[in-house]
Amino acid sequence: MSADSTTASKGLEWKWIVIGIVVGTVLCVSLYTMIAQTFHLPLIPTFMSLLGFVVMGIVIGYKSEGYTIKEPAIGGVVTLLIAGYILALGFEYDFTITEQIFAPVIGLILGLVGGWVGEQIQVTPEEAAKELAEQHKGKIQWGWVLAGTVIAFTFNAFFVVGGFALLKFSVGGILLALGASFLLAGLLVGYFSPGTTIKEAALAGILSVILNALFLYSFSLLLAEEYMYVIEGLVGGFVLSLVGGWLGEKLQAFMEDKNEDDKE
Repeated sequence: MSADSTTASKGLEWKWIVIGIVVGTVLCVSLYTMIAQTFHLPLIPTFMSLLGFVVMGIVIGYKSEGYTIKEPAIGGVVTLLIAGYILALGFEYDFTITEQIFAPVIGLILGLVGGWVGEQIQVTPEEAAKELAEQHKGKIQWGWVLAGTVIAFTFNAFFVVGGFALLKFSVGGILLALGASFLLAGLLVGYFSPGTTIKEAALAGILSVILNALFLYSFSLLLAEEYMYVIEGLVGGFVLSLVGGWLGEKLQAFMEDKNEDDKE
């Protein structure tokens, strides 16, 4: 990080902690209540509401100046406590002892992950120069692979589960939503990353499919004999994320040319 990040790291950015708490609480409660009306399996609305903390961390990490990973992490813990209180009293959600114990830990981790992704997107000139130098050596930018994986995994859930809750679309709509999530995730990686990172976007698409499969399998929502769906997802995720990354690179080049023209 640059000198600005060093300055910011000396103390907590309380403004962003408060913003994170507000954003996280709204996302968590609204996602939970919306998804719970469609999916009556408690795991799904809980899972979706927790992803709201990742989004919260990404927004704060990207928009705030300096190195602010700890701010969304703290905001995540406090948000979980506030959102849990609202859900328990306002919506009569009965939390288990396990949820009460692990909820703050999950909030900390997810806020931290989202904050790191936001910081990854917020590229400084020094970091851009370093990443470009590594690209010239043929190295894979694993930071962008991991950031893209988190973004793609989150988009997969929001587009498919959230989209179904809102639109009640058919299987065709689910496939379109899933494809769009890969395209958009790849586009963001290609657009925000310095240099050419198409292969990083494609790898992120593959890893997000693997994460989805592991999650579904862990909770018996995907059976071992349904492995063909996973294989199809791997192929589709790779191709669509690759295309999205290419589109992002083109958009990045277009915006850079436009900025140069504006300066002239």
